[in-house]
Amino acid sequence: MKNLKNMAAALALTILSVTAVFAQQSANQTPAPSDNYVTEKNFKSKVFEVKYRDPGSLANVLSRLTSGFKGAAISASTEFRTITVRDFPENLTTIEEAIKRLDTPAAPRPNIELHMHALIASNSGGGGREVPAEIKDVLAQLQGTLNYKNYELAASVVQRLTETQRGMNGQGTAEIPGTPGALNVSMPYEYFIGAVSLSQDPAGAFSVQIGDFSFSTISDNKDKARVQTALNLRDGEKVVVGTATIRSRALVVVLTAKLIK
Repeated sequence: MKNLKNMAAALALTILSVTAVFAQQSANQTPAPSDNYVTEKNFKSKVFEVKYRDPGSLANVLSRLTSGFKGAAISASTEFRTITVRDFPENLTTIEEAIKRLDTPAAPRPNIELHMHALIASNSGGGGREVPAEIKDVLAQLQGTLNYKNYELAASVVQRLTETQRGMNGQGTAEIPGTPGALNVSMPYEYFIGAVSLSQDPAGAFSVQIGDFSFSTISDNKDKARVQTALNLRDGEKVVVGTATIRSRALVVVLTAKLIK
């Protein structure tokens, strides 16, 4: 009986010790950090009018100038061309100054003038039209690269356009030099220019990007020739788009881009 009393006393002491330890740990626990939510009385709201730039794009840039505190907000309205900001007064001032610097008229985009020259390359002089002076330097490169002696002009096209994703088509008839002593041959052609855009380098110089360019013809013998590629042209740059064989001859397409402000 005495042993049972001793065991009960020991158990009671153990329970008291454990309770004391938990109480001490609770007392030593660090209080949970309070939410740093800022109430409305600390914030101000302001609506800024956007005159020239896209409000959504501008708001994305300005979002880095907000305080980041919970409750701060920035939103754009394309319909009303406004940006609404809720933040500390000093952040509103910073954002207002940034809008004055950024919301300015964009520089005018130049128009594009494409010069297309379709040449017929052969090893027999056909007495065709002479290659334009504009691409004489390109002709020298072709003679050193391709295995043809003569290059004669079949057709020249000047196409004015602006940036467009839809593209445009054109067509005409090329005069193909015949064999010596024979008449020239009429050859219909068509071209397509698609996904045209302008890109600008850090120095401010524009270049023309063409996602899809094609030039095709069909001879009197029903021989088809087609040149197709994507292009990136600097202002005034002359590029051999490609070549396509027409029996013993070849179609060569040279393209030049000129930017008109």
